[in-house]
Amino acid sequence: MENERLRAMGQNATDITKGSKRESLNPVSNDNRLFGLTTYITLWISSMVVIQIFMVGQSFLPPAGKLNIFQAGVVTVVSALFLGFLFVINSRPGIKYGIPFIVQARSSFGYNGARIASLIRVLPAVFWYGIGSWIGASAMNFVTQTIWGWGNIWVYFIFFQVVQTYIAYFGMNTIKWFDSILSVVVLGFLIYITIQLINVGGLKIANTWNTSGSWGMPFFAAITASVGILITAAINNGDLSRFLENKPGYNAIGHFVGIVPMYIIILGIGVLSAAATGIWDPVQALVSVIPNPVVAVAMMIFIIVAQITTNLTINIKPPALVLMETFNITWGLSVIIVGILSIVTFPWLLISSSAFNTFIAFYSAFLGPLLGILIADYYFIHKQKFNVVALYENTIKYNWLGLGSLFIGGIIGVIFLPISWMVSMPISAVLYWIGHQYLPNYKSKKAGNGVDVTY
Repeated sequence: MENERLRAMGQNATDITKGSKRESLNPVSNDNRLFGLTTYITLWISSMVVIQIFMVGQSFLPPAGKLNIFQAGVVTVVSALFLGFLFVINSRPGIKYGIPFIVQARSSFGYNGARIASLIRVLPAVFWYGIGSWIGASAMNFVTQTIWGWGNIWVYFIFFQVVQTYIAYFGMNTIKWFDSILSVVVLGFLIYITIQLINVGGLKIANTWNTSGSWGMPFFAAITASVGILITAAINNGDLSRFLENKPGYNAIGHFVGIVPMYIIILGIGVLSAAATGIWDPVQALVSVIPNPVVAVAMMIFIIVAQITTNLTINIKPPALVLMETFNITWGLSVIIVGILSIVTFPWLLISSSAFNTFIAFYSAFLGPLLGILIADYYFIHKQKFNVVALYENTIKYNWLGLGSLFIGGIIGVIFLPISWMVSMPISAVLYWIGHQYLPNYKSKKAGNGVDVTY
């Protein structure tokens, strides 16, 4: 019976286009998946050029941080591997059942509660969208100042928003091909930047090996920031993985090949930039090691393209999907609303603030619990078996155990802000699991095989 109902749901169009509404969030059958392994990997290669990750890497070394370059390298590798692991395990429900993040979250938080929980994911995305656009506008301003001697960063910022909104407006297929085609260009520029930083700042980089650094709180705070900046994407990656063909090995290969190496490169470039230049502003830091204006202009164009590919995959899609699901408005309208909201986050203030890493730690204090609960629910409560039809029925409006565990973990994460998600993620996951084992209301819903009969 359940399989017949799933097939009936799958008859609806699940591809996301400009006119799509809530029904496009129905399960995607394996016959209708948009991504093969190659296009999925190339999508992530282009999407991982996140200048904000570059900025986190810059903050590891003095004067902003307290690590030496070896410790920063350890942070980079550990964070990349851990992120790859999080992507793989939390993408599994999307790949297996073809469901997006907000539907997956209904199991842990209830039909309406999932919308509350999703706000914790989408609000940072809106902020990052604005920040990425401001970085892109800064790059555009540099290009026109260099070539023609004039520029206006505010005009470019609005123009940047309009271009990204236009590309995203037409749906998932447009995003897929735009990001995939540009992946080769992105990878080539990254290799060039790395070589140039080493050539220009070789002596300064070598000197950072001689500093004592710290293996204490600054080291763990650096891991917190490094993982925290992308933990958002790991939470809702079901929105993308539901379009990946469900074949053996595709989950692990797609994420460890598409995400981990690129993440190491971007974070590593930030570390090298800090050692070679000591400049915080990412645009100024990269320009300072470029040998001539022609290459500098090409580099700024690369930054512009990189911010667009990142925003399309990581920052526009999540809030647009949540708006579409919550209010049953079209995808196109959702994209426009998200673009407007990202402007009123005042990214020009946040990116220049000394509280940049604090901002990451604060929101990841609640994102950690959200991810921990999703993982505990799927793997330990449901044993990787969802009743997918029930997830689309508004029978349980709120799962107060999930919401309560999320709130408690988030508050504890704020208390331990420098290592926020490291503390809050396991606490919320354990609280959620214990509740299902011992609270009568939740224990009584479990069948003899340990699988919740509702979901």
